[in-house]
Amino acid sequence: MENGQQEVFADGIGEISLSGGMVRMDLVSLIGNQNSEGNKPRLVPKHRIIMPPEGFLRSFSAMENLVKQLIDAGLIRPNQAEGQQVAGNGAGGTAAKPPKSPNF
Repeated sequence: MENGQQEVFADGIGEISLSGGMVRMDLVSLIGNQNSEGNKPRLVPKHRIIMPPEGFLRSFSAMENLVKQLIDAGLIRPNQAEGQQVAGNGAGGTAAKPPKSPNF
């Protein structure tokens, strides 16, 4: 990336909350849990994005536009955009569900 920008990979967004007037989004990564039966993968928070509500709304609008492009390109189905599956998670084709936020 240009200008020393840092890249961060995430499997998705976990909890989203509004606190202190700022929107806080936890980025989550899928990891295997060797201590659980069957080594079932789980999502764990890795990074947090904090932004003002106006920035969140601009980001949400940009994401909605991208979802429409992905549907138009045939990369995802409309119902998949709502149910959101994690592809290639190594769990025998079952989707890992992100943690539910108590704020929504």
